[in-house]
Parts: sequence; C-alpha cells; structure tokens
Amino acid sequence: MFGIWERKDIEIVSQHFAFNIALEDMGRAISNLNNYGIDTFDFLKDGTYKPFVFGWMPAVSIYFKDPDGHVVEYISMLSNEPRPDLGVLSVDEWNSINGRNQ
Repeated sequence: MFGIWERKDIEIVSQHFAFNIALEDMGRAISNLNNYGIDTFDFLKDGTYKPFVFGWMPAVSIYFKDPDGHVVEYISMLSNEPRPDLGVLSVDEWNSINGRNQ
C-alpha cells in the first residue's frame, strides 16, 4: 500500500522510492514514462535515459522524478551472481560481460 496526501510546497521533503518490477516490463515502463513526457535518467545522471545495472546486487534500474520532485526508481533483480567489481554499468555492457542478452 502506498498512501499519498497533499502538502504545501514548502512542507515537501524530496524522498527516494524504489519499486520492484519484472525485468521484462522495464522497457515498456520506460516507454510509457517517456510517452507521458516524463524523463528517465540513470544513477550516474550522465544524460543516459536507458536502464543500467548495479553490479553489486545485481539489478537493472532506471530513475525518474514525480511532480513534487521525489526520485522514483524502477528496479529489477537479476539472477546472476553479484559483481561488485563492475560498479554501475550499462545493460549492454553487463550482457556483454555475462555473455547473454537480457
């Protein structure tokens, strides 16, 4: 359950919320956000709008902001062994290293 109520702008403290979604839904979720004019960004905020992988989990993730400035994350856990040595990398780089397409 996720409750939402209205506050005055001055009372809003930006927060981070993460929602687990199925990996196969990630592409569609990003397309839907972009179709509604919501920009997505990666953890590094380097101008990339594509999902990326946290090697230490491992998990695919993408971020966007809600109208109040809260950072919302869609995250999908991967079945691979964690690779903390890889840090944060693109899905393409992750798949290349792991020898498969996800």
